[in-house]
Amino acid sequence: MSDIEKKIGLLAGAGEVPAYFSKQAAQKGIRIIAVSFSDEIHANIEPLVEKSYSIGIGKPGKIFKTFKDQNVTDIVMLGKVDKKIIFQPSFFDLRAVTFFKSLLSQEDKILLLGVIKEIEKEGLNVLDQKELLGEIFPAKGVLTKRKPSVKEMEDINFGIPIAKKLADMEIGQTIVVKNKTVVSVEAIEGTDKALARGCELSRGKCVAVKVSRTNQDYRYDVPGIGPQTMESLKSGGASVLAMEAGKVMVVDQEKVVEVANRAKISIVCV
Repeated sequence: MSDIEKKIGLLAGAGEVPAYFSKQAAQKGIRIIAVSFSDEIHANIEPLVEKSYSIGIGKPGKIFKTFKDQNVTDIVMLGKVDKKIIFQPSFFDLRAVTFFKSLLSQEDKILLLGVIKEIEKEGLNVLDQKELLGEIFPAKGVLTKRKPSVKEMEDINFGIPIAKKLADMEIGQTIVVKNKTVVSVEAIEGTDKALARGCELSRGKCVAVKVSRTNQDYRYDVPGIGPQTMESLKSGGASVLAMEAGKVMVVDQEKVVEVANRAKISIVCV
């Protein structure tokens, strides 16, 4: 992580990445002012940062005011946002309602680029996650003791181009494959639920594939996995996790590999 700025605003969604980043920043003497999108995320982040606030994503006016009051100019968006919120307009302030009405569609890319535009209108700069967290994007190779079998490699090679197309269509970045058949596709429900469904339908021994968009903007919605993802794959009896090398973040790689090795799951970056 480069020491871009001694104070960074963190927009924290769900998952393991915001807490990981907060710990890394603390070790480097970077002060973090966090706005978490739920009380649960806030409780997790608060002990790790200088200041933490819990403000729903539908209250952008309050979020921007908080960062400005704290003299924050650079912010990073980390973690997942429950996209089901777009069906709950009662959570929105007037600015959010106006913003959603102005969008051509509510697919991830349009939505999140729109959010970045709103942030930049406020004079705030959105940082590139890959520049801040480059060390957690593993390069090509097998991370685990077990390598994929020839049959599993066939499923990986079959699945990657399909997953890329789905990611580019803003549907999702994860699929589950077995015997060159797509068993499940990630959409609004998120990675873990898509994996659980894929493992159940294929009765285990399946291949999970995680990719990025072809022209991934590393300021938002960067694909990532962590120990929780591995626990989902272990519970479902999956045999392989294949990821796009250098494009997918792995949080707490040591723990991820440890869980995979214990479950005899192969993790490969291709």
